[in-house]
Amino acid sequence: MKDTDFLFLTSMLRARETAMLKEGKIDRMLDAPGFDDAAKLLLECGYPDMSGMKITELEGILQKHRSDVFFELSAFKYAIDILNLFRLKYDYHNVKVLVKAAGANANGSYLLSDSGSIGVKELTEAFVSGQRGDLPPPLAAVMESATGILSRTGNPQLSDIEVDKAYFGELSSLAMKLNDEFITEYVRLMIDSANLRITVRAARIKRDEGFLAATLIPGGNISADRITSSYNDNALAAFSTEALVQAVRLGNEAIDGGGQTLFELACENAVLYYVTNTTFISFGPAPVIAYLAKLEWEITAVRMILTGKLTGISPNVIRERLRECHV
Repeated sequence: MKDTDFLFLTSMLRARETAMLKEGKIDRMLDAPGFDDAAKLLLECGYPDMSGMKITELEGILQKHRSDVFFELSAFKYAIDILNLFRLKYDYHNVKVLVKAAGANANGSYLLSDSGSIGVKELTEAFVSGQRGDLPPPLAAVMESATGILSRTGNPQLSDIEVDKAYFGELSSLAMKLNDEFITEYVRLMIDSANLRITVRAARIKRDEGFLAATLIPGGNISADRITSSYNDNALAAFSTEALVQAVRLGNEAIDGGGQTLFELACENAVLYYVTNTTFISFGPAPVIAYLAKLEWEITAVRMILTGKLTGISPNVIRERLRECHV
């Protein structure tokens, strides 16, 4: 992978960024008198007219918007592995849905996402039939192990942990394959952020370091041993890094009984700050990753604003729940 391979794609995506959702337009949407007025403002961002839609219809449009961008970028063969840094999330999300729906004898098809690297139909057929030879080995293996864990324990949280470990393991392998410092740090920071969430949840429900050690994800900048060794004295001491300072402060408040919304947003912001700080990188994989991270942020912001408008949530509450605008 050479930075010069990305010259055209970087230029194309930088041009598109100018039309993405920005802070001024967010304010206009939040201050719009109704849902339809807010939805029409998104036409300038490349979304179809969503006025008059219901919440279920909105979700379909947003998923399609993401899937269409992923499909378009998949035509750039040199960028496939970069794209997979984002598509893998939806492959493993779909595995979680299939495993838990089967365990509950329910139909979870409406929760499946078309944004993964494996088609929903192909993944579902492989799960139902047990014929998983055409799936990537890590995905096939975790399908089997997560199903077994849920069957033995009846605990969907434990099967989710198994899937999350497999997901981050594949991300780490992909980063190693790409051998790019920016990507390696991006994946490690994602793992650190995930482990910070895990540690806060464990501390809130007063689980011991043995439980924590079993649930932590390997591969981050902060080792599992370092996290567990300080857990009893100061649950979040190991996470005192520059990137996570805000998230740690809010995490300690959450452990003491405070709300978790701002803490969760701070964890997401820590990764977003890093990945979008590419203004002075002229070309290469980093600007492509930044664009895809902004796309994910934009879709989340659009969902929160429009569903908030539909359900009558006040603009100030929506603003609090939104991540800071980095687009």
